[in-house]
Amino acid sequence: MDHPNPTIARELVARIMKVEPVAVQRFTTGLHHYVYEVQFSSRDPVVLRMTTLENRDSMVGARLLSSLLRPRGVPLPEILATGLDNKFPYLILQRLPGTDLLHVIPRLTDPQLEAIAGHVSDAQKITAKITTAKKFGFAVLPENAPHDRWSMVLIENLARSRVRILKAGVFEVAIVAKVETLLEQLHTELDQQAARAFLHDTTTKNVIVRDDGCFSGIVDVDSLCFGDPRYAIALTKASLMNLGASLKYTNYWFAKSGFKEDNLFRLYVALFLVDFMSEHGQNFNNNAVISTKSNREHLQSVLTSALAEQNF
Repeated sequence: MDHPNPTIARELVARIMKVEPVAVQRFTTGLHHYVYEVQFSSRDPVVLRMTTLENRDSMVGARLLSSLLRPRGVPLPEILATGLDNKFPYLILQRLPGTDLLHVIPRLTDPQLEAIAGHVSDAQKITAKITTAKKFGFAVLPENAPHDRWSMVLIENLARSRVRILKAGVFEVAIVAKVETLLEQLHTELDQQAARAFLHDTTTKNVIVRDDGCFSGIVDVDSLCFGDPRYAIALTKASLMNLGASLKYTNYWFAKSGFKEDNLFRLYVALFLVDFMSEHGQNFNNNAVISTKSNREHLQSVLTSALAEQNF
């Protein structure tokens, strides 16, 4: 087998946990890993995160960051077992009760949204205390961040989107050029940003919320990003815009963090909307992005609105 599957997942968990599972179900949101909820009749469920050997470093990073961040108070699930040298490197983790924020956000009350935003903001503040190396981008350790300037992180993101959009042929690639122009106009301001550590994927995914609307914790922290921490809020706002959902949650997050919206932040939002466009027509680990005429038109519309909000 070239990739993990439910049979492999079941056999591995039964061997490691010494309890036979009664159900194994893959989560459908993973773009890079194979993540399964494993249920038992005699104990609490667990989560099995598996990957291929070429992505082994992600599992190594997840274990290291768990040991670094959990003791400081970042609410990550406990790691119950590891197999980093397995054919399919894996982590077995505590199953936090609840589901991704995106699945419940339409029915959450304002106080619940504000409380969840507060928890995520607190986790980001803890993470920001990690000493950085004045380098930018995605890495586990600050000295391994790949770039000397923050603008290079955005340039790299847009370049990836351009390649994907050209390959899929679903959207016109000219839209990338519009965002590239904005990036060039804001180049100086971008490179005045400090390299601050933040959790880059605490968005509408990976923030787990219980059925009662209470915050449960944060999952899937394989790396950090070093740069402007508003980048994570921008990704979340872009996701909500893509979903056609209320933006109250990101407003609360801003309020809790003490950040402000400006042209840099609006650039980040536009960049991530282009990134969402680039996922149409792709197939990540057999989890294809749903692409219909209506959601493509909606995404095009929200990007047009986001670009119109730039104030020069």
